[in-house]
Amino acid sequence: MGAQVQTTQRNNNDWRIVNGLEAGMVISAVENQPPHLQALARYCFGPFTKDELAEDRETIEIALYRQMLTDGVKLPGQGKGKPTAQQLETLRYLCMAALYHHSETTWPYSRSGLHSPNAVRKWFNEHLGAEIDVRFWTRKDRATWGGAWELSLLALDRWEQNLLQPVATLICLAA
Repeated sequence: MGAQVQTTQRNNNDWRIVNGLEAGMVISAVENQPPHLQALARYCFGPFTKDELAEDRETIEIALYRQMLTDGVKLPGQGKGKPTAQQLETLRYLCMAALYHHSETTWPYSRSGLHSPNAVRKWFNEHLGAEIDVRFWTRKDRATWGGAWELSLLALDRWEQNLLQPVATLICLAA
């Protein structure tokens, strides 16, 4: 009976070592990503509270804002000129809301997030003390906040895919 207990204990310890090595490989795969993707991994999947992740949240929000500007997103009322300071501030807030939504709806949480234009408007008001006009969230004939919203969510989805692809490769290697 004593030999069986030792064998079981040794097997348990072996599995702990294997789990630790696999976790180390995942951590390394995340740490080899650009800073905004590392932050996204911690923010969406890490074992931390939202308060502990304030710096990561800001890193992602700023990166998303810059990505939207780099991609040349057109803002409501912008016309052919450059966006106004007010439009840029609203875009920055929209990026904040998009990250909140993404982190709420991504696996394993699958919460409702900001599922409608009115939910986004309400979040703006409650969390930022700001307003966003959602009357014309989607229109075919002009730029809308709904269009900018969709582009920001697509960017976050792409980032998540880029982040998780190396981790998925590790899963295939372990299987």
